[in-house]
Amino acid sequence: METNHKELVRLILAAIIGAGGYGIHILVNSPLIDPLVVSLILGIMVRALFPDIGDIEGGLSLPTRVFIPIGLVLYSAHNLNFTRFAEVHLDMAILLLLVMAVYFLSIIISGRVLGQKREITYLIANGSAICGASAIVITSPAVDAEPDDVSISLLSVTITAMTALFIIFPFIATISGMTDRSYGILSGMVLQFTGFIRIAVGNIPYLERVMSGEGLLSLALSVKAVRYLGLLISIPIFASMIKGRFQIPLVLWIFLIPGIAGTLISRYDEYLYSEIMIPFIRPVHVVSWSIALSAIGLNADIRGLFSNNGAKALIMAFTGFFSAMVVFFIGYNLLRTLSL
Repeated sequence: METNHKELVRLILAAIIGAGGYGIHILVNSPLIDPLVVSLILGIMVRALFPDIGDIEGGLSLPTRVFIPIGLVLYSAHNLNFTRFAEVHLDMAILLLLVMAVYFLSIIISGRVLGQKREITYLIANGSAICGASAIVITSPAVDAEPDDVSISLLSVTITAMTALFIIFPFIATISGMTDRSYGILSGMVLQFTGFIRIAVGNIPYLERVMSGEGLLSLALSVKAVRYLGLLISIPIFASMIKGRFQIPLVLWIFLIPGIAGTLISRYDEYLYSEIMIPFIRPVHVVSWSIALSAIGLNADIRGLFSNNGAKALIMAFTGFFSAMVVFFIGYNLLRTLSL
């Protein structure tokens, strides 16, 4: 009875913190303030102040097990829209495939060299190569990740992405003489968070303008959308590597089926999909995952963030980012040379 009471308290507390994280995102009204990251940090802070809250022994807590699947169904229906993938030209799709492959390989190899936990390695790989917090949330149950694994992975990817957005990208773009189009493609292929891509293309440094702002954002987000397909491959591979045998985890079907359903609905009734479904789906899926991340934060040990695993995670995230960016520039310049 006492255990059930504690679980109920955690559920209510996670819901309050998650709603607070989403509320901060709405109040600040900036893509930079990711509600999932905010909710995780708030959960970690509350756990640090009240250590007895997070005394579950390993695994993911009840709020996480409940709200990750709910958010995943809605997230997939919104983002795994197969019709958008046709908007990316074949040459760009091939380059994107190479960039993602290098992201995965460099992080996995650096993780092995550094002796990092496999769970953290796989979470960082998916979070970096595909879609930041969302990919980490989706992957966590498939690889049996602990709360500390999720916290360390998400914060390391977030720090890397913020450094890239505000320091590395503007500097590299300026000295290399990129156009706004190439900058948008770079952002869509390499930046980890969708919100960060919006900021990047909305605050272009002093570059040659060849596209409208609306067209540039659409291009960058179309490139980013293709990256979601990587989860269909990485999730079963990582789950199988963790289990030691071939696995098609349930989370993969929960991700795939709503995506197919959403694609069909958008294909046959675009108004229903875009004007009715999406305005409802997005806030509900974000709130669901904000609650899940706050629950993970409540069960995470803040000391883990400053441990050897935390330092290794940061090195791995930056290694993956720089490797992917180098491959992008080599591949993009090669494509431009061939097209001349």
